[in-house]
Amino acid sequence: MARASHEHEMRVHSSRELMTGIIFALAAAAASCAPAVYRKPLFGYLAALFLIIACALCIPAFVAATTRLSSAWLGRSLGAEALLASRSLGGALRRSSVLIAALATAIAMMVSIGIMVGSFRETVVSWMGEELPADLYLRPAGEPATDRHPTISLDVVDAIAKLPGVAAIDRLRAYEITYNGRPTMLGGADFSGYRTGSRSDFFSGRASSDVFHELRGTKNIVVSEPFTSKHGVKMGDSISLSLGETRGQFHIVDVYYDYSSERGEILMDRQTLLRYLSDPAPSNLAVYVAPGTNVEVVRSEIVHAVAGHRLLLFSDGEIRAQAIHIFDRTFAITYALEAVAVLVAVMGIAGALLALVIDRRRELGLMRFLGATTQQVRKLILMEAALLGLLANFAGALLGYFLSLVLIFVINKQSFGWTIRFHWPVAILVAGLTFVYAATVLSGLYPAWIASRLNPIEVVHED
Repeated sequence: MARASHEHEMRVHSSRELMTGIIFALAAAAASCAPAVYRKPLFGYLAALFLIIACALCIPAFVAATTRLSSAWLGRSLGAEALLASRSLGGALRRSSVLIAALATAIAMMVSIGIMVGSFRETVVSWMGEELPADLYLRPAGEPATDRHPTISLDVVDAIAKLPGVAAIDRLRAYEITYNGRPTMLGGADFSGYRTGSRSDFFSGRASSDVFHELRGTKNIVVSEPFTSKHGVKMGDSISLSLGETRGQFHIVDVYYDYSSERGEILMDRQTLLRYLSDPAPSNLAVYVAPGTNVEVVRSEIVHAVAGHRLLLFSDGEIRAQAIHIFDRTFAITYALEAVAVLVAVMGIAGALLALVIDRRRELGLMRFLGATTQQVRKLILMEAALLGLLANFAGALLGYFLSLVLIFVINKQSFGWTIRFHWPVAILVAGLTFVYAATVLSGLYPAWIASRLNPIEVVHED
């Protein structure tokens, strides 16, 4: 009688908890609009927490409404066992809501991280296609440091430029400088006609040729999106840079999307940079192969021309493949953590179902005494597991979608300063949700086996 009283209170208060959940959801929306605190997305984390709380509070009303509306249809479609399973979940909201909320939270974590990683990966792939217009790239062996900027000899540059298959060369000189007390990359580049044909991604939406035309021979610059986020500047502002022994004032004519570094970058015309830092040796070369010329032939000629120099040569395809390989390795541990979370949640479902079977042994024994077969009892428990998995998948997928929005547009934006374009990794999500659902159903096999072995005579006699 006490259990029935608790379940009645749960059903009565489900509407109140639903309203409280809506309030938490609105609080999450408000927190997601708040700025970072000391460059930390604290309100973004708070928004994620509020969303999880809101989902948990809405689960009882969701389960009650779903089971009430679907019970009759389940009975007609899947038999009396499905009808009883649906009504059992709806009649035991205190038990079923906790199970569904726990599994939904684990599923939401899987879905949100999957969407965030998939969106980030797709964004990086698209960005590299726009930012690697050349056919071949060269850089010195070794890694640059604050006080060391390895460069390529001018004799080597001239030798490469004279090769018959080379149409053009872009020279890039990069320095690591400090701006407002934070490390920043400063680059000076040639903007040849070949480079300006690429579809660079600027905030203004202008063609790259128009933007690069404004840079040539002027004190105009473009900056990366992370630079604007970290230093609070925007297109049209002017910044002061200390270069060598002089200090110059530069005008920001545009902002470009960049995912190579969260520190931020400043890019200007190479001739302008040479006025302040007179070393003409480039730190990187972008080589454009003449139309109709075999890239591998030109690559062999470049390897022969730079023999004896410690230089690394890459094709655009190799850079893309290596970047994606590093990206996938970086997030491999994330998928492992998701798998652990889902496994723990599924094991919790199995343990909870077993506990429910033990708790309901008299109910199940009475069903057997009234004529239910062992197969029907087994099907009843499996149907409960299936409905638990189905409801948890739906709630978890919905919660995961909203969490992914917070991850992509709030937490990542405030942490790293770059904009990620939303993308649905459909294959990964469908595979993950299918696996979780199958694992949830399988977790009911042992509890179903235990339920089918109950002796109805003994259970009724105990009662």
